[in-house]
Amino acid sequence: MTTVNPQQATITATGEATVPVPCDVAWLHLVLVEDAKIVGEALEHSGARVSLVLDRIRETEPRLPETVTEVERKIEPLFDTDGSLDGFRVHRVVRAQMPPEPAGLLLDVAIMAGAGPGSRIAFGVRDPAAARASAIDAALRAAQTNAAAAATSLGCELGELRETTVESVVPDEFSDPLVLVSGHARLVYSRSC
Repeated sequence: MTTVNPQQATITATGEATVPVPCDVAWLHLVLVEDAKIVGEALEHSGARVSLVLDRIRETEPRLPETVTEVERKIEPLFDTDGSLDGFRVHRVVRAQMPPEPAGLLLDVAIMAGAGPGSRIAFGVRDPAAARASAIDAALRAAQTNAAAAATSLGCELGELRETTVESVVPDEFSDPLVLVSGHARLVYSRSC
């Protein structure tokens, strides 16, 4: 979009661009659920399950995962049909970081070792600032092209750049190993006709 303001002798141009950014990191979100009669026993079984799943991953790829973080832990009481306390459930989500290439195979390994429903792969970029910069650079080029085209069509010349606004957001994680990062730029130039 390009706007010409006759009172202020300016040309305002916007540009948008979407650039593909290959992911260079993946996270396995491993869901682990254990039930037991007492909380301590449920926690013990849960810890053993986490260790077993991570050990199976390391047996398959000894240098992975790069890091492991627990992102969620819930302890819930379980009740029988009469409403009496029947035990406890420990629900944990562990996030294991790795390069994207082995993530599919290692998710299969984790599920076979006991990771439960809801386990998934998420992808991301290690340097979101670089991904944002690519999208912003492309949006700025589009805005500059739009401003130059407007000036040419009006028989004017672009003057100095008076104002610049740019934005781009890279999601923390996404479901595809190739993310499309969008950028938006707004430029205000003085003009002489």
